[in-house]
Amino acid sequence: MREMLLLDKDWHGAHLQLVRDTLLVVVEDESELDLLNDNVLAVAFDLASRRPLGPAHSSASPVHLISLPALGPEPVLAFTTSKNLMVTDARDGSALKTFPLPGPHTGKHFYDACYLALGHYGGRDLLFLHEAGEGPYHRSVRAVNLATGEPVPGMAYDHYRYREISERLTLGHGYLAWPTTEEVVEFWDDDFSVLDKPFVYVRRADDGSWVGKVGLDSSVPEDRGVGIARAAGRTYLAEAGDVFTLPDLEPVFPGVNPWVVVSRVTEWGGRPVAVLVEEQDYPQEFPGRLCHLFLDTDIPEKVVIPWSVPPRVYDLLVTPAGTIVVSSAEGVHVLDVDPEETARTGRPV
Repeated sequence: MREMLLLDKDWHGAHLQLVRDTLLVVVEDESELDLLNDNVLAVAFDLASRRPLGPAHSSASPVHLISLPALGPEPVLAFTTSKNLMVTDARDGSALKTFPLPGPHTGKHFYDACYLALGHYGGRDLLFLHEAGEGPYHRSVRAVNLATGEPVPGMAYDHYRYREISERLTLGHGYLAWPTTEEVVEFWDDDFSVLDKPFVYVRRADDGSWVGKVGLDSSVPEDRGVGIARAAGRTYLAEAGDVFTLPDLEPVFPGVNPWVVVSRVTEWGGRPVAVLVEEQDYPQEFPGRLCHLFLDTDIPEKVVIPWSVPPRVYDLLVTPAGTIVVSSAEGVHVLDVDPEETARTGRPV
């Protein structure tokens, strides 16, 4: 197994995005000096060579790595301003395309805090926007046809969020998913409680039809998206200790350790595998563990990957080539295991 520190602790708390071989690392600078300036930093890497594709880019709004075939084969960056969707080159930050967004822009409607996802579905280039609505709890997700700049009829979804939670959209393999919270009443023999329980909502990307929702053991940290992956002929939705199959949304391994911080699914050697980070009960005394488990067995066996997990893991990515990317309080780390040998023996090499 090989490992390297891709970015140091100046990039602590970063979140990760991956399109094919392009890795985007995004971090928000919350220092007082940057409150009035662009405070989102993003840098793209070629994951195979570990080389940066260009300098870091700054923005005042969340930055997203997307694939938009109409603008060429390479992944590009996208972010919103108060009126437009901006698409820029991931290497040098140069502007490639500006798409006007719908709305009156009278001072009440702004897009610069939106989370977005973008892809080609149903024969259209679709932009999905996750926006704040009226009041502190109301949220909405809607689709915009980039060819016309207008909302797609029948693809606007209102919901409520009762607790701070990530509002990142995940778009992949024909599905659109996002975390939220609901007020849930739990009853006992002599009492009841009203809880803000985290869920993930799932819709189909081409027509917006409802797939379903699943409850999570823990909320999704802000700025992190849930994972949607295709592995060994099946599609999976993954967050922390929760991995589900799509579209049926059945749990793959019920009762998994609730101390799982984050999990992601990929395919190694033709087998579906989940890679996850566990936080121990007493993190001051015991370090966390990086593990993998193959999902094509009746009882998945968790195998520890021999690597010293840094404190405070924020995000995780894993690829079919055996590359594992971990964002922690110490920076961004890249590890490589042999996927074919690991799938054959069950042990990382």
